[in-house]
Amino acid sequence: MTKSYTFAEKNKFSKKGIDVVCLYLNSLKKTIKVKNVEDDKECQKKDIDLIWIYKKRNSNLMISVEVKTDRYTTGNFWLETLSNEKFGTPGCFIKSEAKYLFYYFTGWDSMYIIPLKKARLWFLGNFSRFKESTTTTKDENGDYKHTTVGRLVPISVMVDEVKGIKLVKDVTKKINS
Repeated sequence: MTKSYTFAEKNKFSKKGIDVVCLYLNSLKKTIKVKNVEDDKECQKKDIDLIWIYKKRNSNLMISVEVKTDRYTTGNFWLETLSNEKFGTPGCFIKSEAKYLFYYFTGWDSMYIIPLKKARLWFLGNFSRFKESTTTTKDENGDYKHTTVGRLVPISVMVDEVKGIKLVKDVTKKINS
């Protein structure tokens, strides 16, 4: 079954995850600044949502972050391969130039911090192992706009096979403590 959402629904839900990630990063002592760059045209082209500036030893470092928010608790990551099937537009997981993907599950209040380049190389060599899945985007009248394609990747498989993935449990509790 293909799931279907309006752009406004997807956007509102995505913003919830971005807000949680911003609050989490800002709660870390080493953080200097978290800059939301969702509306920056250059960052949009690179599929980058946030710039995280933090202190490490005597240096200030800057990391680019893409955020994926997921409400489902199926035990899978949904990795977008085509953002628009009709036009063959590469999906976020394929084209993002972010250093890390922060994948936040609202139902579990858990976040996986994924080194994107390493994970993408692994995925491209293994994508045929994983089931393809689609979602559709509708306009406000409920009319079909486009289909997005991704692969369902079991979290346990990706965590076992891609080194460097970190899990943060109870994200909002950590923010509020």
